[in-house]
Parts: sequence; structure tokens; C-alpha cells
Amino acid sequence: MNSYYLTLRSKYIYFVVSLLTLIAMIGLFFYIFPNILCFQVYLIGLGLFGLYNLLQTIRNEHIVISEKGIEYYAPGVIFETDWKSIEKISIHWRYGFRHECLLIDNSQIRMKKWSFFLGRNLSMPFEFFSRKTLIPLSGFSENWRDSELGQQIKEYVPHLFM
Repeated sequence: MNSYYLTLRSKYIYFVVSLLTLIAMIGLFFYIFPNILCFQVYLIGLGLFGLYNLLQTIRNEHIVISEKGIEYYAPGVIFETDWKSIEKISIHWRYGFRHECLLIDNSQIRMKKWSFFLGRNLSMPFEFFSRKTLIPLSGFSENWRDSELGQQIKEYVPHLFM
């Protein structure tokens, strides 16, 4: 069982893009509502929460590869799936960059944890979204296909690389 965390480059990109977005959004609201003190305090609190969430994402996001499947850990969500459930490798946009991701049918995912604000646990978050779930791979290795991560995935699901 091997764990793969975000690369330093990915952490830097996610931090910069997210922080710039957060600053732009808060700045826009300060511009629109310049003289409402309670709203400004609320925005500062919201910004601090966003910064905390960003740091948690950067520190904790990782995948675990084992013989039985792959687990994805991100803030507030942990799920796993068997190797046979992975449909294909597809390209999707994340944080403004193209990432190669594993595409999985939602019905094949086993949720280990999904918590929302204030620690509420909901049964199945993906039923409200698309019918497919993505596990991003590009952020966990500079060239994931040629890395140890890619070699392990090739070992367990070689049909993805044909």
C-alpha cells in the first residue's frame, strides 16, 4: 500500500490560484459594499475560513494505492473503489490547469467519509452531481505515467494504457 501526496509544484499552484481567487472575490464585495461594517467582518471571517480550507486541502489531499483498489483523500471526503470500476483516464480542468484523472462510475464508489460544514455527515454526496467521479492524478507526480504511481496503476489496470 503506497500513499502519494501532492507535489510541491501542485501545492504552490493550488495555493496561488485559490488565494488570488479568494482575494479577488473579497475585494469585489468590499468595493460593492464599502461602508457596511458587519458585512466586512463577515467577509473577513469567510476569507479566513477559505484560507483554512485551502491549507487543509494542500496538506491532506492524497491517494492510496493497494492491490484491491484506490482510495482518494481530500478535505471532507474519503472514498475508495476497486480497480475494475475505473473506466478510463480522461482529461479535465482543475485550478485552471489540465489534469489527467481516473474516471469512475458513482455507483462503484464506497464512501468512507463525507462531512460538510459543522461536521454533518450526509449519506451519498455524489448523487446530486454527475454520474461520474474523478480522481486527479497529475498533481501527485510531475510525470505520473512514468513515475512509481503510474507503474502501479499500469500493474493493476493495464487496459487504461492501451
